[in-house]
Amino acid sequence: MRKLPPLVKSFNGSNVEWQKLEDVNFEFLGYLLSCHLIIEHYLDEVIMTLGTELNWEPAKLTFSQKVALFPQNLLPEPYNPIPAIKHLNSIRNKIAHNIKSRPEDINLLPIKDYLSATYRDAKDIPSEPIELLEQFTSMVCACFGGWIASDAYRTTWRNKK
Repeated sequence: MRKLPPLVKSFNGSNVEWQKLEDVNFEFLGYLLSCHLIIEHYLDEVIMTLGTELNWEPAKLTFSQKVALFPQNLLPEPYNPIPAIKHLNSIRNKIAHNIKSRPEDINLLPIKDYLSATYRDAKDIPSEPIELLEQFTSMVCACFGGWIASDAYRTTWRNKK
């Protein structure tokens, strides 16, 4: 099992009390962060298709700023993933400040609700957190990938690189 250095638990006079980090779910934390990163990649690509003449790289936008730029009416309900993506970002922010976050401590309901609205059969929606994140990420990236591909046919912006 992987280990991390202990956390500083408290100071008592000149003594430091240490708190061991045990039961860190590296698989869940790493997978959630990876899902966040891949969705951000696709989000970047969609935003670039919408503002092809803008210089995005030096802007160094945060994930939240990129989501805020996304046109709310670009994708019709129930296929608009932006509310669930905002929720994924709030989860990422929460675990970024708590290394001991566990899947059972995380509210994945908005992500499950998005999948429920887009799937015909609710039994196809997994209950296990990593599988749920996998399906959500695949669905969002396929949605964004479809937009990017269709935009590539409508414009020549990718040929300018």
